[in-house]
Amino acid sequence: MTKSIKVKIISGIMIAIIVLAFLFVVVDDDTSIGSYDYDASLPYTDTAEWMQYISDDEYISEITIPGTHDSSTANVPLGYFMRCQNTDIASQLSDGYRYLDLRLAIDDKNDNKLKLVHNFVSCHVSGNILSDYLYLEDVTAAIYSFLEAHPYETVIVNCKIEDDDHSVADVQQLLNAEIAANKDKWYTDSSIPTLGQVRGKIVLMTRFEDAVGLGSNGIQFIWTEQNNTTPIDIPYELYVNDDCRLWVQDRYKYSFDDKYQALIDGFENCEADENTLFINFASTTGTGFAGHPKTYADKINGLILDYDFKEATSYGIIVVDYGTADLARHIYLSNDF
Repeated sequence: MTKSIKVKIISGIMIAIIVLAFLFVVVDDDTSIGSYDYDASLPYTDTAEWMQYISDDEYISEITIPGTHDSSTANVPLGYFMRCQNTDIASQLSDGYRYLDLRLAIDDKNDNKLKLVHNFVSCHVSGNILSDYLYLEDVTAAIYSFLEAHPYETVIVNCKIEDDDHSVADVQQLLNAEIAANKDKWYTDSSIPTLGQVRGKIVLMTRFEDAVGLGSNGIQFIWTEQNNTTPIDIPYELYVNDDCRLWVQDRYKYSFDDKYQALIDGFENCEADENTLFINFASTTGTGFAGHPKTYADKINGLILDYDFKEATSYGIIVVDYGTADLARHIYLSNDF
């Protein structure tokens, strides 16, 4: 092999490494998505402690709750396509988000621990390509710490399994082991609780069947993937279990205009009540083969900040990409404080 060929091969390898590293560690530029006026003297504008000012008697389904989509993806390979947040779980909680969307898979190479994933990529603890995977125990430790410091808050954790190599039962058993070891920190009943019942606790929601028959799978909803690109007249769908109902709008392949209209439709027609959850996703990757979530998030989040939420009105759970404290505050200020 000639020297020039060796140089070309080495150069090609170096370029490939640089590109892969860039896709992993690239940090999206901070983007101003707008601003709004609010009375900063009101105690519930503190995003870390806003729930303490809501009545114990309110069912969590009656509260407007800001949430994050693919909550653990601040550090992922192929970040341009796969990253949906640019802050970690602790920061999201401090910023006011009380619904977390976690995707789980088993790590065979590390004691079969549950790791956080987004589809086929694993989440990491930092932007370093060599950093450790982010595990469920890392996420729950952050939530336990937050709730210990803010005992009047609650956090809804919605778990979905994204693991083609293991059974639902295998993943569920590991999740249940984490819950059993911290039983006093979790609410795992299948009915919607009042806020007073779950202050200082994690409310478990699951998007998978109770494969091991424990009967403690939390509030269980397995909704059909809403992956159509052509808009439909009613963008949200109803799912019913034995204890409650769920309306969900998760059209994650809509164009920007169609997605925003679906989101607004949910705002204007929210049917949340003590027996009905309403989850309204603002996230989309667009109609193409692969999208850039932040492009859509910047536009949609800015429009949400401009939206005139009515006071003392429930809009259900509003789930966003690239959540900020300002956005969370604007959403939850619609509650009856």
